[in-house]
Amino acid sequence: MFLSAYRKAFMMIVDSCSICADCTGAREECKSPRLARPTAEAMAVDVYATVRQYGYPIEVLRDYSEQMNRYAFLMIE
Repeated sequence: MFLSAYRKAFMMIVDSCSICADCTGAREECKSPRLARPTAEAMAVDVYATVRQYGYPIEVLRDYSEQMNRYAFLMIE
């Protein structure tokens, strides 16, 4: 997006951070806090409402064996 003249672009994945291969999973123990991205929820994005607004499937899972839908948000100004 930057190369397409959008100077302000920010990607948020709706998943756990994958920057470090050996992530502790605890924010207070993060080895790369300057690289870590906030979650969409932390930026006040209602993930369920937004995904449903565009007609994509999303449901609360009751068990880890259920199929998960994964989404990301690209914020552009």
